[in-house]
Amino acid sequence: MHASTVPEPLWRLVSEHGDSYAPHYPPAGNADHGPMAFLALHGLGMDVARIEQFAARYQRRLIPQEPPLELVNEENWRHYLGRPEAYPALRAFFTAQIQLHGWQSALAQYLPLLVSGWVKDAFHPLIRLAYGIEFSMPSEIAAGLAYLTSVGNDPQLAAVAERSARDEDPRAYFESLQAFRNAFFVGGRFNARYRAATRTAELRPAAGRPEETLRHLSRCGLEVFHSTHDFFALHLVTASHAFRVCSPWAGPNWSALFSVGIAAAYLAIGAPPFAVLPAAAAELPLELLSMDNDEHDIKIAYSSLMQSRTLNEPTYQWVAAQYLSGRHLAAT
Repeated sequence: MHASTVPEPLWRLVSEHGDSYAPHYPPAGNADHGPMAFLALHGLGMDVARIEQFAARYQRRLIPQEPPLELVNEENWRHYLGRPEAYPALRAFFTAQIQLHGWQSALAQYLPLLVSGWVKDAFHPLIRLAYGIEFSMPSEIAAGLAYLTSVGNDPQLAAVAERSARDEDPRAYFESLQAFRNAFFVGGRFNARYRAATRTAELRPAAGRPEETLRHLSRCGLEVFHSTHDFFALHLVTASHAFRVCSPWAGPNWSALFSVGIAAAYLAIGAPPFAVLPAAAAELPLELLSMDNDEHDIKIAYSSLMQSRTLNEPTYQWVAAQYLSGRHLAAT
């Protein structure tokens, strides 16, 4: 956790940002990546002054947060599942729950009821929650829980996760998904593609010890990203990092939900072939993460750094370094 390393000006920037801006912005309902990018830049070693410069530019694209229009409480909060317009009221509710019970207790109470929706909106609600947890920021934990509630849980994915497990090597599990490729899964918006995959493909959870399943399927997601440099494949990496951070509070069936969720997302990007990566190491080219850089570049750098450190797999950093260097060359 990074609570002791978040300086007060950055803490204030992130908290005020959450109070000021809606979780989406036009033209196509893009997710606000601001707080995640600010914290990621801090985790990558950027000073607060540079983060504030980035924030000033980034915030120009956003829209204001509406005030809460309803009162959400412990008795009625489920009524707001899948209602994006209720996000401000939900954020106020979870802020109050965290103040009353502490953020870890609030997570343990609510995340198991919401985590089946972790793939929705291209994983962004869970990713935002994970940054709040990793940096011990209650305001962002409240925002992440509100975001997850407003997009809704997913009973279909939860039902898939209850099926009998596929008892095979995690890499074989991932590769076997290529047999379910379907053009119907890759057209249109991500949520529609993901829904089609969960409802049509004969998905089953991966067997094995939960921590090892998470490690190996996350590594497959990294290899898919390296082989394709696809925009949504990038989210397989950042989402795997996020799920690992959230998993201690995600309930008893978290491993099954992770495996079928990442499987459905892989199908939603076309289940492209990928190559096994040998162990490799490289320093992240942090000098390329200029303040004009895409927020996704910042997040892939940070997720790769944290996965490398936590899982003791430096290949994550090598993959991110290859990607960022290639992006820089293409732009020059």
